[in-house]
Amino acid sequence: MIYNTNKIFGKVWDVKVAENGKYMDLQMTTSEKDAEGNYINSGWFPRAIGHAVNSLKGLKKGDRITITKSKFTNERYTDNDGNTKSRFRFLILEATIEASDAPASNDNTAKASTVSEAPASTSDDSCPW
Repeated sequence: MIYNTNKIFGKVWDVKVAENGKYMDLQMTTSEKDAEGNYINSGWFPRAIGHAVNSLKGLKKGDRITITKSKFTNERYTDNDGNTKSRFRFLILEATIEASDAPASNDNTAKASTVSEAPASTSDDSCPW
């Protein structure tokens, strides 16, 4: 399990609220700039639960969101044939809808944190990173 408290900026492409209103399943994208200046997009299918559901009420297709707390897991399960498999799960714990009066932009990476330079080497050369 990975618990994330860094901000994640994304654009929502689909919203499905559960009948009981306790969670919502989203289809969204995030993007980042590569070394050549091209944008690389990633598609996600997270589930918003808890506080995120309350703060994302009224969320609609095309809205931009900021995720402030999330959890990523790789859960094991057994399929119908008895094979053990795993699936990636992305849970949104806290998030907000971005203001719609912000200037239109083709990317959402301006606010996203950028990859920093490689860390300075340590005196112990045996460390692989």
